[in-house]
Amino acid sequence: MKKILAFILVMVLIATFALTGCSQPADTEPTDVDSTDEVTEETTEEALKVALVVAGGLGDRSFYDSSNEGIERAVEELGVEARVFECRNDPSLFNDQLVQASQYGSVVVIVGFEFYDLAQEIAVAFPNVEYIYVDNAIEGIDNLTTINYMENEGSFLAGAMAAMLTTDTSIDGIQEEKIIGMVGGMDIPVIRNFRVGYEAGAAYIDPEVKVETIFAGDFEDPAKGKESALALYSRGADIVFQVAGKTGEGVFEAADEMNRFAIGVDSDQRYINPDAIVASMVKGVGLSIFESIERILEGTFESGKVYHYGIEENGVRLSYGTSDMPQYITDEMMETLEEIREKIVSGEIVVPEEY
Repeated sequence: MKKILAFILVMVLIATFALTGCSQPADTEPTDVDSTDEVTEETTEEALKVALVVAGGLGDRSFYDSSNEGIERAVEELGVEARVFECRNDPSLFNDQLVQASQYGSVVVIVGFEFYDLAQEIAVAFPNVEYIYVDNAIEGIDNLTTINYMENEGSFLAGAMAAMLTTDTSIDGIQEEKIIGMVGGMDIPVIRNFRVGYEAGAAYIDPEVKVETIFAGDFEDPAKGKESALALYSRGADIVFQVAGKTGEGVFEAADEMNRFAIGVDSDQRYINPDAIVASMVKGVGLSIFESIERILEGTFESGKVYHYGIEENGVRLSYGTSDMPQYITDEMMETLEEIREKIVSGEIVVPEEY
């Protein structure tokens, strides 16, 4: 009986070894596969994660929203994953949001002049993350690439347009002069660069046009924007260029109340009030962000470089809204503005800058 049991045990073991030898662990790659064998292989490539960090918040219908449009386009057309980190103008959140964004994404897009120093510190702390900082020019950090918009060129066109639209204004029945205005969010280099281009464009059309500027001291306060615009209109300005982010919404309110004109900025803002907003000086923020992400995916992105976006790169331009909106810019004016644009591209007109 014992011999029989031993024989059965041996046979079971032999059968077990035979089955084991015919099988192969699922995680083992086959070797020397014959070319006639059919092998189905599924590979999954992880999507690029992109974080957008804004100093303010979305919903400004201007600079921040334009940056997010570039991110949304990259999600739709390039298949990236994305997350937005808003700081709501709270300086205590700047560092934390940038760190969280750096832990989330392999690419971090930074929007806001407030991050100038912090962006450089964070880039050094996270050397494996690619940073894209818009509206600045910083060199010397390998993983920090900046995008510099030539807003002075776009503002030159806005100033020329305003000078063609303005009419003589009587002040207290004593004197007549042509006055246009500008409301800046804060007195900082980038806003002064808007102003110098705006003034130069107006002078190109008519050296007698006077340009008045008020800095509201805030990018998020429409009430201050309205107060500033009302002051300019009361001085005789009949058209005001808003370069103030969300604060600029107050400029539009003042233009509507005073039956005067306004010029939008960063995004095409005519839809907000097409009866008061004659045009917008658009910055291609979304375009530049999308193109940067596209270059990263293509392997043509130059890290640490300063990318310049001017008129020639479609980085700045005038937009007149849609065809169903009332048009205050005549065909003749548009022809003149197009000639000016071409002269800027060719170098015949050199637009001054203030940096």
